[in-house]
Amino acid sequence: MDAPSRSCCVCGESDARALVDVNLASGASATLCGSHALMHARARATAQSEADLRNALSDRRGRRDRRRDGDELGAALTAAFSGTRRTGERRA
Repeated sequence: MDAPSRSCCVCGESDARALVDVNLASGASATLCGSHALMHARARATAQSEADLRNALSDRRGRRDRRRDGDELGAALTAAFSGTRRTGERRA
């Protein structure tokens, strides 16, 4: 028989090397990946259920692509590693 598959109840990560079981306030246990386990350990309140974990630890950022919005640091890094040669006035 195969062992039951486990995954993080927040993000779905299924790599067994990254998974840990945590105890919930209700006495039940839940499976989390290392990142979400760290967030759970740092949380002020202990979750009662897996649904509470998902609500408290899920990614709240929007999923829209922000690469085209303009970013000074990103532009500087792109310019620095673009492979074009520096001009004379930029040399130190």
